[in-house]
Amino acid sequence: MVELESKYEMAIWSAKMLFNKGLVSGSTGNLSFIHNGKMYVSQSGSCFGRIDKNSFAIVDMDGSVLEGKPSKEYPIHLAIYQNDTSIEAVIHTHSLNSTIFSCLKEVEKKTKDLFSLTPYLEMKTSGKIKCVDYARPGSKELFENFRNQVDKDVKAYILKNHGLVAAGKSMYEVFDLI
Repeated sequence: MVELESKYEMAIWSAKMLFNKGLVSGSTGNLSFIHNGKMYVSQSGSCFGRIDKNSFAIVDMDGSVLEGKPSKEYPIHLAIYQNDTSIEAVIHTHSLNSTIFSCLKEVEKKTKDLFSLTPYLEMKTSGKIKCVDYARPGSKELFENFRNQVDKDVKAYILKNHGLVAAGKSMYEVFDLI
């Protein structure tokens, strides 16, 4: 079993690399990992470029906040973990490219078209990316829309007009998928 310190290191490295690559800016992303049945999620307002161990809130698997102030979109992470216990890390980004892509008309069709252009993406996702209908970020409607799309066989979700959510067995696996 991977120790908590190692999971923090993976999360902090991933966050800083995403920030340095311009895939998140300011406080426009959130990430989480599971340890001993609890979700460690970046706190509201966290900047991936300055994230450290003190930047995480702790939430139990029922959604009760145990420590800190989690990102307002932590229910998205929780829905994935509750649906598939093999998932141990989630990253949500609002990168310029993923956000622009999520705003395209017929994004579902265009998402399927990506696989013919990017075979690596098809390999990493098994050809499964789901699109989630738009609702205001942080809203109950968004969380309901997301819960209705969560699927054990899906590791990547496009939130229409919003961004990308990816999940995996480790933070490094999710980083690679992003």
